[in-house]
Amino acid sequence: MTIKPPHLKKGDTLALVTLSNGALFDNDIALKIGQQRLADFGLSLKVMPHAADSPEYLWEHPEVRAADLKAAFMDDDVKGIVCTIGGCETYRLTPYLLDDPEFIQVVRHHPKVFMGFSDTTLNHLVFQKIGLNTFYGPSFLNDFADLGPEMLPFARDNFSHFFVPKAYQLVSSPV
Repeated sequence: MTIKPPHLKKGDTLALVTLSNGALFDNDIALKIGQQRLADFGLSLKVMPHAADSPEYLWEHPEVRAADLKAAFMDDDVKGIVCTIGGCETYRLTPYLLDDPEFIQVVRHHPKVFMGFSDTTLNHLVFQKIGLNTFYGPSFLNDFADLGPEMLPFARDNFSHFFVPKAYQLVSSPV
């Protein structure tokens, strides 16, 4: 079974989840930059309850990271989910996801765009096991909240394809 999530549309809401590294902690500038760049695409951002918690708290509580992801899938207003960044030890979320029949059912019945990379690869494998097609990249901090004067053209151009309901070929960055 392969489940394709609906493409994004202007007016949609993305949920921001931190599934590994707590790099958003005390990073209000990046959060504002990323929110504005998503708003430029016509999207709003819902920061999940634990997305900006301290790295120490997130390390000690993988269950809250998994709960944020589950809540994002259960929220009918959320149409897509973007990971804060990669990091390490996302594998500790797996039992809270794959051993949760409610999570599996909500993913299958409420498919959403899911994007992220690096340590989030394990989450992509979890979703593949459930049957959901996902997107390897972008991540919030690297692609939307980069501290440069504007979003990098490669990231901007490739993200624009999330709004078009057809396949496209990802072309490597010229840089």
